[in-house]
Amino acid sequence: MTDKLSQYKRKVASRYIPISLDAVGLKMLQSDVMFLSIKQDGHLAFLVCDGKSCSLQNASGKEWDGLPLLEEANSKLKGKSCTIAGELHVLSESRTYGFAVPSALSSAPETLAFAAFDVIDGEGVSDVSSWEEKFEALQGWLGGDGMVRAIVQEKVDSRSAIAPFYAEHVVDSGAEGVVVRHEYGPTYKIKPSIDLDLVVLGYCEGFGDNSGGVRELLLGLVADDGAFQIIAQVGNGMTQSERKSLFEQVSKSKAESDYLEVSGKNVAFTMIPPEHVVQVRCIDVLSETSKGPIQRAMLKWDGKAYSYVAPNAAVSLVSAVFEGIRSDKAVNTKDVGFAQITRWMDKMNGEVVNEELAASTVIRREVYVKESKGIKSVRKFLAWKTNKEQTGSWPAYVFSLTDYSPKRKDALKKSLAIANTEEEALQLFESELADKVKKGWQPA
Repeated sequence: MTDKLSQYKRKVASRYIPISLDAVGLKMLQSDVMFLSIKQDGHLAFLVCDGKSCSLQNASGKEWDGLPLLEEANSKLKGKSCTIAGELHVLSESRTYGFAVPSALSSAPETLAFAAFDVIDGEGVSDVSSWEEKFEALQGWLGGDGMVRAIVQEKVDSRSAIAPFYAEHVVDSGAEGVVVRHEYGPTYKIKPSIDLDLVVLGYCEGFGDNSGGVRELLLGLVADDGAFQIIAQVGNGMTQSERKSLFEQVSKSKAESDYLEVSGKNVAFTMIPPEHVVQVRCIDVLSETSKGPIQRAMLKWDGKAYSYVAPNAAVSLVSAVFEGIRSDKAVNTKDVGFAQITRWMDKMNGEVVNEELAASTVIRREVYVKESKGIKSVRKFLAWKTNKEQTGSWPAYVFSLTDYSPKRKDALKKSLAIANTEEEALQLFESELADKVKKGWQPA
């Protein structure tokens, strides 16, 4: 059963297509049969009935026992064997919020309700049944009222009906959004755009004619303990003049870091001190993908350099665009803190457990020393295979140069470069070795 539920979440529930209302005419397929419903802000849950009783589970198979809504479910679904997908939410006359579900589970379970929106399997219904057949089954089994009910939906034949439905339920009544299901096609979710204030942690410069301008920004949030959580890489939405102006600001100072973040173009971000705040707009915030909960790097800042802490539960921003610099905002938990995304963080499955990662393998290492007037300088060259490239969060190969000279103001300097193959990594190694090891340097 657990495999069936997790597969549903991975293949169906997580693949809704998010779009904004003004993109309906451009990005949504036209269909003669569409079903509109209000998007409940809660947690995905499943009613699993074996003909005798029903249980409520999440996609990992965890059961919530003793919920009052199960009495109603047992009554309505008595004698039926079925698996129903729906949203576990706090029953309210106004808008529901997903972040209220965990506290309600422990302190007010009588306020929890289940809004059913799909049949995974059941009497006369299967995964190949049309949406209309599934909904007719839900209406017949559960009705549209009570703590366990089928969602309320409206059948329409044109995209022109979406805007009035959205205005009534989202604009006027404050619902989270609208779900549009095609009879046999894709499912869309339409939500208001979301604005977030994020701190700039790094940048990538443009290439060629775009050099001297920002290509992408590496953005994050401030955790309660002062650490920085990487959230997004954003490059869309900037004009050419904004890219030039941003580059002038962010390139004034650089920061050392033992963590390497790579852009979508496989270019390492240049890290900078956490001093600038920008506003970003997106159309959705996701706490997990079809592969599971989203994790991104958490970094510590000591005033001079970033140090890697661990992968941490994070989010992904859908269709994020740069809106502008927020000079009125400061880098603190109030202005750029986690409170902005807390309601999207799914706590139903417990704390994220950091996965066991394979150890890296050193492929070449050389250290050289140069002594002058009794003072030693050291240069260490290191290339390694991460053995973590399959995670999607690490490059395949990394080259590192550590340069220590006690005569300099900044005595210790470290640079990193990435490679896709061992040959590329060793070429980087040889190039830096030839450039940095001249007369006077001796192998350690």
